[in-house]
Amino acid sequence: MNAKQMREKRAALNEQLKGMVAAAKAEARELTKEETVKFDAIYAEQEELRDNVKRVENLENLTKELASKADEVRESAAPSKVEARDAFNAYLRKGIHGLNAGEARAIQELRAAGADAANVSDVDADGGFLVPENWSDFVSATELFKSDIEKVATVLRTSNGQPFNLPATNDTGVVAAILGQATAVTRKDMEFTNVKFDPFTYSSGLVQVSNQLLSDNAFDLSSFVGNLLAQRLNRGINGGLTTGSGVAGTAPQGIVTGSNLGKTAGAAAAVTIPEVMDLFYSVDVSYRNSPNAGFMMNSNTAKAIRVLGFGETNDFPAYVPGMSVGEPDMLFGKPVYINEDMEDLAAGKKTIIFGDLSQYYIHEAGGVQILRLTERYADQLSTGYIGYRRIDGNVLQGSAIKHLIQA
Repeated sequence: MNAKQMREKRAALNEQLKGMVAAAKAEARELTKEETVKFDAIYAEQEELRDNVKRVENLENLTKELASKADEVRESAAPSKVEARDAFNAYLRKGIHGLNAGEARAIQELRAAGADAANVSDVDADGGFLVPENWSDFVSATELFKSDIEKVATVLRTSNGQPFNLPATNDTGVVAAILGQATAVTRKDMEFTNVKFDPFTYSSGLVQVSNQLLSDNAFDLSSFVGNLLAQRLNRGINGGLTTGSGVAGTAPQGIVTGSNLGKTAGAAAAVTIPEVMDLFYSVDVSYRNSPNAGFMMNSNTAKAIRVLGFGETNDFPAYVPGMSVGEPDMLFGKPVYINEDMEDLAAGKKTIIFGDLSQYYIHEAGGVQILRLTERYADQLSTGYIGYRRIDGNVLQGSAIKHLIQA
């Protein structure tokens, strides 16, 4: 029973008391013994209600006072450590100006460094914030924003996008030799080339979320925004890291583009097991036996190779499907990685690559950055989000990864 209901009941009891007194006066008599007992009981009940009303009203007033002072209490309290992921989630919902002191301190540590193209003028402060590694209990930024190529390549992560070079050399043709007595050692210099990494900025495009959803704590904002931005970025980045031209200032060098020719198929839209075997053995044994060696192709090509074994009596099929969820298929004892950005079987297309896939190097600069746009969709009661990644890729050793091209 709330304070209003208790006051109404007390008023009704008071009317009963007044009625009893009025009846006795009308008959010019005192209250009878029974009426006195009843009067005292009703009076005691309404007195108890009065005390209860006072208690409830005091509690309600205190609650309102504490609610109005919540921000002041929070600011004046001893600062507590706020997890970066919690501050980032608060930023997504409320923006930089809606954060408390602890959240603001934590989010500043995620401020994207540098004034690059990703820092635009219509967002909070001077740009976006980097996604924390542990975004939530179920969202890992590293895994969420990892494209197909990144799962098998060597990834170098730096805090900024400063271009840098990595040396590359192919020393597989040089072997040790027996040295005869009093014979000078033959000089065999290593020839190095420099591979330059200069990251490209990929944008997810805008994701628009209504402000009603942002204010709904039951709405899983981090999962929704994170998955949507990650899917968009991964689609674009994976295409560039697969077949990008490698032309400076235009696109990364894709793993297919940087690979060397291993085998030319005899047909424009078909492939044979012997041709795939030729590709396999075209890679130097030092790379072929690497623990990171594997095939890469799209689903259509994998299907075309797999059906070649149907009806065969070979007790040791070349293509063996994975036996459990997440386990890759095997071809000649090496894993098959499916990448839908690889070309279909068609004339002049590079449809299969094989080799030490870790020889493809990816440079990620600064991590994943998300910007929150509060004013752009204000008239629609919505907030916009954009994801950015700065990334580049190059094959460090072309002879380690080779491709099969259709006739």
